[in-house]
Amino acid sequence: MKNALILLAGGEGQRFDKSVPKQFFKVGNCNFIEYFLRNLDPNIFSIICIVLKKTYKNKYLLNLKKDFPNHKLNFSNAGVNRQESSMNGILSLNKYKPSKVLIHDAARPLVSNQLIKKIIN
Repeated sequence: MKNALILLAGGEGQRFDKSVPKQFFKVGNCNFIEYFLRNLDPNIFSIICIVLKKTYKNKYLLNLKKDFPNHKLNFSNAGVNRQESSMNGILSLNKYKPSKVLIHDAARPLVSNQLIKKIIN
């Protein structure tokens, strides 16, 4: 069974430090997305689609595929709102034909592998 993850990372946030979107805020030497991927079991998802603005990818995630070779990462363009971004992510996964798709907010990096597996089951 193929599971896919859509990681929504296109938002700008309204209540956080305006100098950097929350999902790219560094704690120590990694941002929230890197922290999430470091703690994510690479065997849970056969593909991970990160949905974001192109400028964000070039500015904050240039080496992400190289830094996380065990996660099959794909990128899709963010829409004007969360709904459109989610749809863009789903459409980009069509060629992988996943059985299940989970959608998660990149600014929430503390979800556990145990919880993810429970949701999938």
